[in-house]
Amino acid sequence: MWIPTPSMSRAQRLVLYGSCAVALLNAAGLLLLLARQNQQRASLEQAEARLAEVEQSSVVEFLREAPRGAAGLRASRRERDRDQDRDQDQYSRNKRSEELDKETQRGLHQEEVQQLHPQEASQEVGEEAEKKTKMKHKLRHKNRVQEDVMTMMTYSMVPDHQEHQDHQVLPVTTARRASTGPPGSRARRERRDPPGLLGKEGRKVTMRSEVRGLLHGIPNDDTAPAKERPAERLIESLINARNVSKMETTFGTWMKDTARPEDERVWVAEHFSGRVVKEYASASSSPLSSVSVDVGRFFQGCGHAVHNGSLYFHIAGSSSIGRFHFLSRKLRTLQVAGARHHGLDYLLLNSKTYFKMAADDSGLWLLFASSADESVTAARLDTASFSVASYVNTTYPRTEAGNAFVARGVLYVTDTEDARVTFAFDLLRGKPVNVTFDLRPPGGVLAMLSYSPKDRQLYAWDQGYVRLQVVHFLSDE
Repeated sequence: MWIPTPSMSRAQRLVLYGSCAVALLNAAGLLLLLARQNQQRASLEQAEARLAEVEQSSVVEFLREAPRGAAGLRASRRERDRDQDRDQDQYSRNKRSEELDKETQRGLHQEEVQQLHPQEASQEVGEEAEKKTKMKHKLRHKNRVQEDVMTMMTYSMVPDHQEHQDHQVLPVTTARRASTGPPGSRARRERRDPPGLLGKEGRKVTMRSEVRGLLHGIPNDDTAPAKERPAERLIESLINARNVSKMETTFGTWMKDTARPEDERVWVAEHFSGRVVKEYASASSSPLSSVSVDVGRFFQGCGHAVHNGSLYFHIAGSSSIGRFHFLSRKLRTLQVAGARHHGLDYLLLNSKTYFKMAADDSGLWLLFASSADESVTAARLDTASFSVASYVNTTYPRTEAGNAFVARGVLYVTDTEDARVTFAFDLLRGKPVNVTFDLRPPGGVLAMLSYSPKDRQLYAWDQGYVRLQVVHFLSDE
């Protein structure tokens, strides 16, 4: 059945279509608002998570920096006390010098008064010139005595500090020429002239004083190559460079036993962090023939070394080094005081290394950055007792060091690009030496640099390759 419907007018249709359009716009706006609300909610959650991370890191940083701040305050207080003591000593020396000057002038004045007698005018004119001559000689002699007394006072006020129990304190003798003996001793005099004239000065003697000072703890045993002259132990150049193996990682350490020439095994620690070391039968062994060894603790950096059947490495996150014996699988630890070991304060920034082990003909060395002055410091290890035998502070800043190695008792440090050796320090004599030579072209990552005393070769983990160079010493001429 058809029901007729009235037709809509044009105005009614416009109103209907307009209402539909407005409804569609409202729906689209509602959907847009819902989408924006979801985005705001996600952003708020991210901000809350970031705020929580910042709060946690702030608490950790505060707990880490609080002891440093206290140590810094104590160090500044000690420095202020030393400055006060130094100022007081200087004031005492100045005061004694003034008193000595006054006493000298007073004595000269009394002698002048006693020698003035009422005589005839002709005698006064004749004696006036002689009197002036005597006064000049006496004043010159007393000034010389005053200088010698002040010299002895200065030597007697030199402080004797003990900064570290492992440092060796030795007497250092200094000598100078003086016209009189030191206070308390009497120089032998020449034959006196008749009374009334100024006698001759005593003969010259040598004055010696002993000043106690801190010296480097330099090894003094039969293990050091003391028979060689210092210049003969220096490197002249590196020759015959070649590749040994292609490695799979940018960072790592390639090691041989530096104390056993007959041992052909090779150990590889990949990357700068881990706890597994791969052992190969020889340098030419297949990569699939390796044996994985768990060293018991995580290592940090690329400064490990294998010495006399044990792996020496830095225990990550601590100021200790570990010694893992491959045969017994036993691990011993040694804490190193005063060494930087966290906070990205690397000894060798390019290889992310805090502690660097280095073996040479004279023994096993440990390199680290001092927490006191951020300088490169070397510690000689006693492998029998696994302890530190002596320390040597090179005063070379760690921020200028790229990598380092030790050969025949001399420490060699590269520049920040690891392209050239720019600093050398004789660890056996305790003083720097003037040696520089090219190492490699600049560019890439030099992760490891190690000297092998048994074959006199320098090994490097350079841009994913293990390379070696033959070391040519000055004694080879």
